[in-house]
Order: sequence, then C-alpha cells, then structure tokens
Amino acid sequence: MENNESLLREWIDKAEAYCARAEHCAADVKRKLYEWSAPMELADDIIDRLYERDFLNDKRFCMAYVHDKVAYQSWGRLKIQAGLRALQLPEKYISQALNEIDEEQYTHNLRNLSRQRASDPDDKRTRFLMQRGFTFDEIRHTKC
Repeated sequence: MENNESLLREWIDKAEAYCARAEHCAADVKRKLYEWSAPMELADDIIDRLYERDFLNDKRFCMAYVHDKVAYQSWGRLKIQAGLRALQLPEKYISQALNEIDEEQYTHNLRNLSRQRASDPDDKRTRFLMQRGFTFDEIRHTKC
C-alpha cells in the first residue's frame, strides 16, 4: 500500500512539474503520462490531484488556449472551438473563453490573412480562410 502511494506521489510530482511550465489540460497530462510509461491505472488519481492543487484548471486553460490561437496562429473561432472540444473541455468554459476574444485583434488577423491571399481567386481565398476557422459571414463582411 505504501509502495503504491510512493509511486503515485512520484508521478504526481512529475506531472506537477510538467503543469508548472505551461497551461495544460487533462488530455495533455494523460498523453504525457502515457509517453512517460506511467501506470495508466494511476492516471485518474494523478489528474484528480492536479485539479485539487490547481495545477489543472479547465477555465484557465481555455482562456490561454483561445488567447494563444488568436494572438500567435491567427485562428478563427470555429477552429479554436473544435480544438477545445477535441480536448473534451466543458462547453461553458469554451463559450466563456470565445466570448473574451479581442475583436480588434481577431478582425486584424482576418484582414491580414485575407490580404495575404488577395491574389488568389475569391473561392480559393474564402476556402483558405474557412480552413483557418473563420465563418463565411465573417469573411464576407471583411474588406482587404
């Protein structure tokens, strides 16, 4: 029993160090535990402890994810939303984070991407922007 608790503590310490370096979600931690060859029967206990000690926080992760995807990768709302849903995060946190998008930055990103593709035919440019996660209405209402 004590050996199992010692092993659990060791993996928790390693997971806490991983989470302390950057925002991560439970899916990231599970993937990392698998890569580290941690006993997967301990994964849920490890993740529960990370939530208890606030090393994992779904709302905070969603906010950081949305910020970074808008600021550094110029993603649109749809692609960001799909990425967060793929990580199985709570819908309420996804919605809250999407509502916090800096509209000025978002529009600037869309215009920049549109300008970069200005020489493409409209349908090809529109397809490119939709693949980046922007809606047809957003694209249609944006001027280069």
